[in-house]
Amino acid sequence: MRSAAELRQRWLDLVPLMIARAGMYTTSGGAAVDIQLRGLLADLCFLDEREGDLDSTHEVIRRYGKLGVVGPFAAMFGNEGNYVAEVASVWAEQFHRLGYLQVDRVLDARAWDQLITGLAECFDGKDVRRSEVEATFGPPSLVADRRVLCYAPTDGSGWVFVDCYTEWTNRYVTGSGRYEGERDNDPLVRSVRHPTQSFEAGLILTLYGKVLRWGPGWWQQQPSGLTEEQQAIAVQLRRIEAADPSQALKSPRGHPRRASDI
Repeated sequence: MRSAAELRQRWLDLVPLMIARAGMYTTSGGAAVDIQLRGLLADLCFLDEREGDLDSTHEVIRRYGKLGVVGPFAAMFGNEGNYVAEVASVWAEQFHRLGYLQVDRVLDARAWDQLITGLAECFDGKDVRRSEVEATFGPPSLVADRRVLCYAPTDGSGWVFVDCYTEWTNRYVTGSGRYEGERDNDPLVRSVRHPTQSFEAGLILTLYGKVLRWGPGWWQQQPSGLTEEQQAIAVQLRRIEAADPSQALKSPRGHPRRASDI
């Protein structure tokens, strides 16, 4: 029979694999990964007689709501996404905090200040690619499921997560009679999460993220940062929609028009 020490080491060996390639460990999306990693951390704490250390973890996880870690992501970007990487990143921080996961890099005070103070200016309402993030802030502490960049400070005050997202597209291959999938090797950032007391307060959406959340007409409901002319147009469109939603301006495909379309 295997010893408790061997079982513990097996679990410790599994943790970085499940974080780095979370999608390989489930066919059911982020909710399943949430349950798996939650259970694995609880088992490690039970074996090490550290159940009390889970209290702070539960406090963090409760901020995501009754639907678990995946809940606010699904509410924001839709239920069709699996959010495996985002869920894995949240649990990666908790495993690391309790000493069950090592990272490649921790940011010293200077590097952390540069990162945390530059988030809004760098990301809010702008299109940013993964390569630009790493060029500006350096390599991440770890990457969850190959697309969420995680940055960890030395003081343990909480991680910053840079959520990159790639949409698959199909391209017809001339002369082959088939379609071929294409994926961006340098994906855009969809959102950035930084440590605060709530999910929404700690969220920064890029321009790409705002379009994914609200559609091409996001600017009508989120006018901050627009020119005075664009804000005036947004006010007019909101009044029209409030008076009669059926008369709201639509693009040919049914999406709200962008400011540049008017």
